[in-house]
Amino acid sequence: MWDRQVPELMKQWRVFRFDLPGHGGSPAHPAGSVSDLADRLLATLDALGVQRFGYAGCALGGAVGLELALRHPERVASLALIATSPRFGTADEFRQRGVIVRTNGLDPIARTSPDRWFTTGFAASQPAITEWAVQMVRTTDPGCYIAACEALAAFDVRSELARIGVPTLVLVGSDDQVTGPAEARTLVAGIPDARLAVVPGASHLVPVEQPAAVTDLLLRHFSTAWQPAYEHSTGQFAIAATPVKPVLAPPQQVAPIAEIAPPPPYRRRSWAVRTPTTPGSRSAGRCSGTRMWTGRWVRRTSSPGTSRTSSPGTRGARSGTGQASTGARAAVSPSPRWSRAATWTSWRSTPGRPCATASPRSRSRKS
Repeated sequence: MWDRQVPELMKQWRVFRFDLPGHGGSPAHPAGSVSDLADRLLATLDALGVQRFGYAGCALGGAVGLELALRHPERVASLALIATSPRFGTADEFRQRGVIVRTNGLDPIARTSPDRWFTTGFAASQPAITEWAVQMVRTTDPGCYIAACEALAAFDVRSELARIGVPTLVLVGSDDQVTGPAEARTLVAGIPDARLAVVPGASHLVPVEQPAAVTDLLLRHFSTAWQPAYEHSTGQFAIAATPVKPVLAPPQQVAPIAEIAPPPPYRRRSWAVRTPTTPGSRSAGRCSGTRMWTGRWVRRTSSPGTSRTSSPGTRGARSGTGQASTGARAAVSPSPRWSRAATWTSWRSTPGRPCATASPRSRSRKS
């Protein structure tokens, strides 16, 4: 019955399914009352280590859920009642069904089950499911089926619905002729925290006929309606404190132990050395190429009794002849004339070989 709901429910919860005694693969140990069925279920859950749980039941399974919520409220956290009633028909009706089974077996009940469980259109369009329902009844243990009829005949909790404090979903098919919308409204009116969901186009076995709608309703119900834990010492439900969202402190700013300055940028340059002779004359010599430039250009002017550089404040610079400059702040000569002894050179900021220079005395004239 729950094959279409279990895969989705298992994505969020641990799911247990159980068969009534003598139904499906369950051993044939008849239970004469709904209370007895509830006690057996709790014993099974105790063996599995389950203390509190949400419960969903259809028809007689829904009656077991009502019994659990009334007799063991500390165990049930949320409740879903499908095609359920606080009172199933009349006692004589179910006792008469037991007489039919004792006399003719389960075959007459099995043949009429699809008419009571499904709408006409669904039964005609889904013959495989219809045959499944017939075979399910036929393979049930007759003694357990009669005991289930006796349990429903004695079940009546209409006067106790107000004591159910569990959040409850009451779900019913719009075309259910066994436990229809009228019985569902009775449950909603009696249970304080209950809401009604009527599924259109469905009869008694709503999970089979409209599986998608039932799955969606169960997921939303069990995700939002969950009763807090029950405290035996006080007899009250303990409301869990709202979890405090942790506040993450900003990371502390740790000062660096030492700062390492980045190396000076190196630029690849194309360069040329020109050795002028007189103002306006053509170049007396050239030295060109591509290299890493890390120094500066310096012009030294040599004349009798003077020593000047065009770069003020330059200290420890070496000329092409290897002589160090005085490092004094030299004034720029006001004369625009060029000295024939003037040479241009370049060198690295670290010790290294200066590039070749051209002097007017060592060059060969070219036009």
